[in-house]
Amino acid sequence: MIKRNEKRGKVVREKMGQILDMPLDMIKDYSRMTVIGNESVLIENYKGIIEYEDDVIRLSNNISILGMKLLIEEITDDEILITGNIKEIKFET
Repeated sequence: MIKRNEKRGKVVREKMGQILDMPLDMIKDYSRMTVIGNESVLIENYKGIIEYEDDVIRLSNNISILGMKLLIEEITDDEILITGNIKEIKFET
């Protein structure tokens, strides 16, 4: 019963977002990324950090940043700035 209500809620949010012309990241709780070259990525609406190593940073919203000398430069409740030599951004399912 709960899953059905959650699914119905998502459908309602999507339809309301379309009517109000809202961005998808607000409607579906997506993360928004701004990538500057291969040196930095700003991720808005991230959920948390699962793994933090020199060569990989994995976030709990199924995003992995791979590279070398990765560093969390800045972090707030809903934004994270990662710098370093970024080689790959992976979306895991």
